[in-house]
Amino acid sequence: MKNYTLLFFMFVSTLATAQNIDFESVGKAKPIKVSGEVSASGVYYNSNQNSNREPFTYFLRGNLNVSIYGFAIPASYSFTNQGENLDYALPFNFNRISLHPKYKWITGHIGNVAMTFSTYTLNGHQFTGGGVDITPPGAFKISAMAGELLRATPDDGDERTVPGFSRMGYGLKTAFEKEKFKIGLIGFYAKDNQNSIDAIPEAKGVLPQENLAVSILGEAKLAKNYTLQAEYAVTAITKDLRAEEVNNPGTSPLGSLFNNRASTEYYNAIKTRFGYTAGRTSVGLSYERVDPGYETLGAYFFNNDFENITVDASNTFFKDKLTLVVNFGYQRDDLDNLKANSTNRTVGAVNATLNLTERLTIAGSYSNFSTFTNIKPNQFDEINDADLLDEELENLDFRQLSQSANANINYILSNKKSSRQNLSFNYALNDAANEQGGIVRVGDASSFHNINVTHSINFTEHNLSINTAINGTYNIIGRENATTWGPNLGVGKRFFEKKLSTRLGLSYNKSQSTTGKTQVANARINLSYVLKERHNFSVSAIQLFRSGTTTDHLSELTTTFGYNYRFGIKKLNFNRKDNAWLRFSYRKRTFEGTPWEITPQLKAIAKEKEADAMVQQKKDELRLLARAVKKSEKSHKKFYKSAALEYLKTLFFYEDFLDKYDAWIYEAYLKLIKEGEAVNSEIQQEYTILKAKVNTYKKPEDIEALIVIEKKFDAHTTMLFSIKKWKLTPEDIRKPQGELKKMKGHYIKKIYTMYLKEKPEDKIITYIEIRLADLFHKVLKEN
Repeated sequence: MKNYTLLFFMFVSTLATAQNIDFESVGKAKPIKVSGEVSASGVYYNSNQNSNREPFTYFLRGNLNVSIYGFAIPASYSFTNQGENLDYALPFNFNRISLHPKYKWITGHIGNVAMTFSTYTLNGHQFTGGGVDITPPGAFKISAMAGELLRATPDDGDERTVPGFSRMGYGLKTAFEKEKFKIGLIGFYAKDNQNSIDAIPEAKGVLPQENLAVSILGEAKLAKNYTLQAEYAVTAITKDLRAEEVNNPGTSPLGSLFNNRASTEYYNAIKTRFGYTAGRTSVGLSYERVDPGYETLGAYFFNNDFENITVDASNTFFKDKLTLVVNFGYQRDDLDNLKANSTNRTVGAVNATLNLTERLTIAGSYSNFSTFTNIKPNQFDEINDADLLDEELENLDFRQLSQSANANINYILSNKKSSRQNLSFNYALNDAANEQGGIVRVGDASSFHNINVTHSINFTEHNLSINTAINGTYNIIGRENATTWGPNLGVGKRFFEKKLSTRLGLSYNKSQSTTGKTQVANARINLSYVLKERHNFSVSAIQLFRSGTTTDHLSELTTTFGYNYRFGIKKLNFNRKDNAWLRFSYRKRTFEGTPWEITPQLKAIAKEKEADAMVQQKKDELRLLARAVKKSEKSHKKFYKSAALEYLKTLFFYEDFLDKYDAWIYEAYLKLIKEGEAVNSEIQQEYTILKAKVNTYKKPEDIEALIVIEKKFDAHTTMLFSIKKWKLTPEDIRKPQGELKKMKGHYIKKIYTMYLKEKPEDKIITYIEIRLADLFHKVLKEN
C-alpha cells in the first residue's frame, strides 16, 4: 500500500469539495434535449504499382449529446477497418468509444479517453477507464483518472509485433486558485502487471515497469504587471519490476513513498517563467531543466537531458499597424557530462506583421540557430594514435548552422460587392550548414527556396471563385541542385442556393535534378450537397500521373465518399403544450427551438444591431413588440412566430434605413461636388467676359463688378477645394468622425421621419446636400 500513500492523502484533502453538488435546480432546467452527429466515409485507392495500402478503408464516427434536466451525457465513437489486416499485434486499438457525462461543473470521462495533467506527469496518454473534472465555483479544482494505459499484448514471434504488459494508471490533480495566485499538486502512478503475459524475448527490450510522478506547480501575480510561473516535478521509475528490493532510496522526496528496487531511479524537472505585461507589451524570461533519464509512463514520448534559457518579447507600434515578436534562447544537453558529444545551441527568431493599408499587408519571419558539438577525446584513442599529423583536426569543434526566413505580401486588388480580387506572394528559405574549424566545406551545406504567387477572384453574386497560382522550388543539397516548378488552377462554383458546392483543381509540376527529371500532373474534383440543412453528402477524387527518367510510370486514383447527418429530437418538453417546437428563417438567419429558447436569440440580435442607439421613436416601437413576443411564448407557436417575425421586420427595417442614410449622405456629397464644379465653371466664364469688358471700355461699374466677382470666385474655389480635399468614402460615412459624426446624429431623426413619410429620395438627398454645404462652410470658416 506504500505506493498509494501520496495519492490517498491528496484525495482525502479535497474530498469535501467534490460532495457539494447542487440538485435544487434539476427541476428548473429543460427536461430533455437530444442532439448529435453521425458520419461515414470510405476511401477507395487504386494504383498501377504495388502498394501496401488497403484498396478500401472505411471510417465511422459519431457523437450523441443527451441532456436530462441539465445533466449532460455526451458520447462519441470511432470505428475503422484500418489496421484490421495487419499481421502483427499492437498494444492499442484503432476503434474507440467514449462517454463524457456532464452536470454543471462536474464532467466525467468514460471509455477510451485521454486526459492531461501536466507535461511531466500525465500528458495526453490514452487509457480505457474513467476520469472526472470537478470545477465548482470557488478556489478548489479537482481532476482524477484510473484505467488501463496499455493492454496485454503477447509476443507472437513477428519482429514487427510490439509486445507489452497490461499497464494500469491512476492520477489525481488538485488546484487552489485565487485572483493573485494559483497552486496545484499532481500525482500519477502506473504499474505493469508482469503476470499478464508470458515472458518477452530479451531482444525486444520490453520489461515490466513501475512509475510514480509528482509535480507541484503555481502562479503568482507579484505586482500589477508582473507574473511568476513555476513547476517542479520528480519521478521515480523502476525499469524492471523483477529486480530485487533495496533499502537505499537516496535523497529524492519520493524515496519514502516508493518501492525501491535495484533498477529504480529518481529524476527531477523544473520549469519557470517570469513575465511582464503592460498593454500590448509583453516580456518574459523562462528557464527549464530536465534531468537525463527523466521519464513518465503517462506520456508517449518525453524529451530529457537538456537545459533551456529563453527570452521572449512582443509589442505593437504605429497605432497597432506593426506587430513584432522576438525570441532568443540558449540550450545545452549532457547535463551529467556522460555523453560522447555535448551540444550547445543558441536560438533566435523574429516575427513581424505590418498592415500598411486596409488592402496591403506584409508579414515576415526570420530565425537562425547554431548547434555546437564538442568532441571529447578518448584516452585510449589518444594513446594508440599513430598519426601525429591529425592533432589539429581532432581538436576541432563542429558547429551546425541553420537559418530560415519567410516573407508574405498580400494585396487586395478590389473589394467590390460583386467581386473580390486578391494577390499574394510568398517566399520561404531554409538553409543549413556544417561548420568545422570556422570553415564550411563544399557538400556540407544545403538550402531550400520556395516561391508561390497566387491570384484569386471571387464573384460573390454568381457564387463563383477562381484561383490561379505558380509554385517554384530551388534546392541545393550538398553537391546536387534540384528545381521544381508548375502552375495550379482551381475553380469553385455553388448551385441551387449554395446547397451544391463543386470544385475542380488542376496542377502540373516538373522537377529536374542531377539524377533525372520527373513530371507530375493531377486532377481533383470535389462535390458536396446539403439536404435540408442536416444531411451532407460529399465525394472527391484525385487522379495522379507521374513519369520520370529514373522511375516507372505511376497512375494513382484516390476516391473518397462521405455522409454526415446532424440530428436533434424536438418534441421532448413535458411542461409545455405539444408541438411547441418551431423553426423559421428571416434574412438568412434560422431560429430553431421552443419559444422561450428563441426569445434570447432575438435579444442577442437586437444587441448586435445596437437597438439602444436607435431614435426614440423606434426604440419605443421595438419595446412594445418585445413585450408582445414575450407574452406570446405561452400562446400557440403560430402566434409566437408571427410576433417574432414582426419584431425582426421592425428591427431590420431600421437597419435598412441606416444603410440608406449612409448611401444618401455619400450621394449628397458627390452631388455637392458636381454642382460646385458647374457653378465654379459659370462664375469663371462670367469673370472672363467681365474682365474683357473692363480691359476694353474701363467703365467704373464694370470695374466694381469685377472686384465682386473675383472675391466670389476665390471664395467658391476655396470651398470647392476644401470639399474635394475631404475625400469622403462610404467607409468614412459609415464610421464618421468629428463634425460629420455630429451632423449625422443631429439630422437622423429628421431623415427617418422623411423616410417613414415616403418622401422622394431626390428630395432627401437635396436636404442632406444643403446641410453638408453648411457643414463645409462652417469648417472652412473655423480653419
